[in-house]
Formats: sequence, structure tokens, C-alpha cells
Amino acid sequence: MSLKGVLHRLMYHDRVDVYRLKKVQAEDGSDDYAEEEAPVYAALPCKLSQYGKELTTTKTERATSVFIDLRLCCDPAVDIRENDRIVVLRHGRRMEFFAGVSFPYPTHQEIALRKRGDVGNGRSD
Repeated sequence: MSLKGVLHRLMYHDRVDVYRLKKVQAEDGSDDYAEEEAPVYAALPCKLSQYGKELTTTKTERATSVFIDLRLCCDPAVDIRENDRIVVLRHGRRMEFFAGVSFPYPTHQEIALRKRGDVGNGRSD
């Protein structure tokens, strides 16, 4: 079995859906365009993992924004682009991210992901 086949069998236990914005012409046929999200891939085998354990936080009066950087590994033939919306199903849990830079290798590719979430400051105003 090839190394690529081993990666698929042993590592790719998660699934990913990929969505991309595309320009759509206005319904009236004018030259106005809007962006609409369209599915690109569904339920592709992948592996979600950490590559750094540091969280980045930005605090405001109302909330704290928390950023965590993760990595998605998948087949190198998959076309995932920067800013694609990524939805990973891992152990029954659904998580959403945005794609960053992709690093292709002969056996797989690694895509930086960014997840952003807001946590309330517990204030009762």
C-alpha cells in the first residue's frame, strides 16, 4: 500500500464540507453582482489537528474574541482556497473555520484554519 493510502486509512477519520463565495449576477440582468456561498465539496475524508496551542485573545467592553489556529490535512488533489468556509465533522461534533494558506506535499496537503469565537465578559449591564 502506498504512503498516501496509509494516510487515508489511518488518519482521515474526520469529514469536511467546503463552501466558497462566488459572484452571482443580479436577478434583473443588470451589471450588479452579489456574492453567494456555494458548496464545493461534501464529506471529504480529512484530519483536523492542532499545530500550536496558543490562543490569541482580543478583549473589548462587551466580549472577548478568542482565536485558535488549527490544521486540516487532506488529499493534495482537493482544491481548498484561502477564505473558503470549512465545516469539519469530528467525533460527531460540527466545527466551522475559514481556510488559510495551503501547503501541498506529494502525499497530502496541510491547510491552516482559523476559528473565531466570542466569549461574553459576564457583565450584567
